Amino acid sequence: MPLRSVAFLLYFFGSCGAAFIYPMVGVVCYVVLYQVYPQTTWWGQPLDVYGIRYSFVCGLCLTVGMLLNIKRLPAGRQIMHPVEIGTVCVFLAMLLSSLIGASRNHFTELYLDKMAKVVVFLLVMSRVVVTRDRLWIMVLTFTAMAWYLGHEATNAPPGAFHRNRVDGIGGPDFREASSLAIHLSSLLPFVAITLSDRRLYVRLFAVAAAAYAVNGILLCRARSAFLGAVIAAGVALFYVPRRYRSLLIGAMILGTAGMLVLSDDWFWDRMVTIASPSEERDQSAAVRLIVWRAAWDMFRDYPMGIGVGQFQWQIRQYSEELNWIRRDAHNTYILCACELGIFGLIAYLATLGGGWWTLNHAIRRARQWLPTPGRYELIIFASRISLVVYAISGLFVSRLYTEAAWWLIMLPVCIHRAVESEIRAEARAEEQVYARLARWLTNPEAPGAAPAY
Repeated sequence: MPLRSVAFLLYFFGSCGAAFIYPMVGVVCYVVLYQVYPQTTWWGQPLDVYGIRYSFVCGLCLTVGMLLNIKRLPAGRQIMHPVEIGTVCVFLAMLLSSLIGASRNHFTELYLDKMAKVVVFLLVMSRVVVTRDRLWIMVLTFTAMAWYLGHEATNAPPGAFHRNRVDGIGGPDFREASSLAIHLSSLLPFVAITLSDRRLYVRLFAVAAAAYAVNGILLCRARSAFLGAVIAAGVALFYVPRRYRSLLIGAMILGTAGMLVLSDDWFWDRMVTIASPSEERDQSAAVRLIVWRAAWDMFRDYPMGIGVGQFQWQIRQYSEELNWIRRDAHNTYILCACELGIFGLIAYLATLGGGWWTLNHAIRRARQWLPTPGRYELIIFASRISLVVYAISGLFVSRLYTEAAWWLIMLPVCIHRAVESEIRAEARAEEQVYARLARWLTNPEAPGAAPAY
């Protein structure tokens, strides 16, 4: 067995065991497994004989660890945050549409099984990643994964390229070029704020991660990710904390320069088709318009949803122009409306909006009540920009069942709970100081009555 396989097994079982005592270790392991995805790596193939369901085992250990340590985790006043309620409602809409929709198939069972696991992880994550330090651990984990995926894309063999675009990197949610580019673009804001770390080696690693991630995005040559990144950059200039604005502009200039150096003619030949007429763009746009018109007819026939995983199989019945070929929706919101119905779409949009509103509320609370809100400001900023990347890119590709997108939707809840927990801790400390001061004023000689300075 290769040494890398042995090292991975030690890491996997060690992390799963540690999750019973320190659930945050399980969260990090789960995030790493999702993106490394050993089932498709050369060093993971020797482990196939054991039939280990890595994410299931890790998620189970993490859930048990969270329950065992529930009393030690900071608890908020809300048992269920509105974003958590919205996430559960989206999953219930999936179950309902699968029961009353057109039919069920292998993809229905696959997506329902996956999304059940995702919902459980999100509810655990929103109760574990609830301190400033743990949020920063998530940021560092995202940075490490940006480095890993970018490194894998940069060193991909020629056989990994399809139509000169890199494919087959990482987990199944982003093994296609567009999906990987969107995912890397959503990680870049977290890589950027890692540069604020005081440790020099962490900043140097963030620079390397940014370079690899940008190069990976360029190798994907994805127009949807490019548009999402451009719009997200404009939003970033508006929402970045004022004292970091000049640094952000400098980072954008350096990033643009690096992109120009790393990019090639293949990349720009594809990007110019966004604004200029081309046979490829016109054909792609024409097909999408046909699919979207057929999707409207599908939605009218099944306003409660045609069923999870049914769009590609049923859409060809609504247009003769599709020639009975399976077609993706190429739009997250259209896919949601058709497969989950009107209630599923409302729940999904409400959940997205709830995540954005939660970030607005968290940053106001942090600035008003915390003496050092700087790191929270950066994490909220990165979370906001990553949400924009997925929301905009979702207009051109289907990301409804992408697990990483749901992490970013739930991350604002983690931030909100961490901020509120820290505010309560500050309030308790202040109350203790005033209590000791009151006792000292009434009885200076009493033990423990001296004021703390």
